[in-house]
Amino acid sequence: MGIFNATAIDPHDVDKAHGHALLESERVLFAFKTVRDFIVFTEWRLLYIDVQGITGSKTSYLTIPYRSITSFAIVSAGTFDLDAEIKLSLSGLAPIEFKIGRSSDVRGLQTLLASKLDR
Repeated sequence: MGIFNATAIDPHDVDKAHGHALLESERVLFAFKTVRDFIVFTEWRLLYIDVQGITGSKTSYLTIPYRSITSFAIVSAGTFDLDAEIKLSLSGLAPIEFKIGRSSDVRGLQTLLASKLDR
């Protein structure tokens, strides 16, 4: 996985398009969309939805339990920077990095990740 430019979307949009990948009682807390892919933070996991192929008919779902996140860094948008940066280090996987728009709830995402890291 490389560096993605993602835009915050309404969590209900994930329910509509990919709700079948969620458990019945699982709630989406934060959702971001790249051109075709989704990065979803639920109560229990991080879900990366990779829409593949020219037609987008093939989709890959990668579940990353929060316990697999070993560290994270969030760099907020500055005066001249339009995007905030999120970097997640994962146990056994390549790190995930993505940029999100300045209007995204960076503080809420930081609180969520801090609360989910193994203590």
